[in-house]
Amino acid sequence: MENALARGDPLMKKKSLADALLREVKPMAVEAVRPTTGSSYVAPVRIGKKAVTVWFEPDVVKQLKLIGIEQGMTIQDMMAESLNDFFAKHHKPQIA
Repeated sequence: MENALARGDPLMKKKSLADALLREVKPMAVEAVRPTTGSSYVAPVRIGKKAVTVWFEPDVVKQLKLIGIEQGMTIQDMMAESLNDFFAKHHKPQIA
């Protein structure tokens, strides 16, 4: 087996975890998690959502993570709460 792998035998090629998981998913479900513009995998919970990226000093990120641990919250949860507070301050629906 080591010799076949060393020779680059295509039958012995390692598959990615994503490939293995996709083989386990029903064909209809695979279509639901593939974007129409590309072929990369998109987690079902991210379909229809947009990323918002921000940059802060390392101490800010450290403090945010510490609060998350203390409160049992994810950064996603804390950001949603913060955005909803910001929306409320500006008299907008709290939709985050």
